[in-house]
Amino acid sequence: MSHIRGAAFCVANIVITKVSLTLFYRLWEEIGIRPVFHIDLRFLSEFSDVWLLKAFGGIVASLIVLQASEFFYYWFHRLQHSNRFFWRFHAEHHSLEEMSAFNSNHHFSEEIFRIPFLIIPVSLLFSFEQGYVPWIWVFLVRWQGYFEHSSTRLHLGWVRYLFPDNRFHRIHHSVERQHFNRNFGSGSAIWDILFGTAYYPKADEWPDVGLPNVREPQNFKEFLLRPFRSRKIQLHPTPTAEDVSFNPAGE
Repeated sequence: MSHIRGAAFCVANIVITKVSLTLFYRLWEEIGIRPVFHIDLRFLSEFSDVWLLKAFGGIVASLIVLQASEFFYYWFHRLQHSNRFFWRFHAEHHSLEEMSAFNSNHHFSEEIFRIPFLIIPVSLLFSFEQGYVPWIWVFLVRWQGYFEHSSTRLHLGWVRYLFPDNRFHRIHHSVERQHFNRNFGSGSAIWDILFGTAYYPKADEWPDVGLPNVREPQNFKEFLLRPFRSRKIQLHPTPTAEDVSFNPAGE
């Protein structure tokens, strides 16, 4: 039942945020502010006519663009966990007691809050030209958010040090104290590694998820309106040295 309800919330979230972001992008285009840096990465996919090298260069270019966006997302995500106002909204996502690809709904405010903390800063700083990028890679990247919330215990091997898998992200949703405030990255693990918040689970580490004393939304009214009600939800404490005893390589 949680999966079906979550999928319905996910659809509602997509519709609301699609309308909001479409209106924002039209307004932003009308304002016409030019970014500080224009970065042309087309050379990475145009230096060779060999298809394999061309595809590899396009993937590298897209990863560079992704890292710039993920830097701002990483710190915005940390803000959601450290600020009580933003946590009230983000907690709706963390209250999920079952993880699945279509049970990955955020509150509709998620994308709206990303506008000032992610979209505008990136738009003001960078303009990228990527050139050719394989469509299958674009497809996989766009579905990353669903995959990382899925319940399959798929292991991406060494790729997970760059591109988080669902086992990496499940730690972020864990109810166990040693996992609190870990693995903030979504499309990239680089910033978690650099800023010391990466936690790679052992092969048999599959924690329960959810929030203590906060049940997941049971209907659309709760999903849409609950964060606006006056209530206190405890922030996750940062793990201490005593809480954390793990091998960062997950071995």
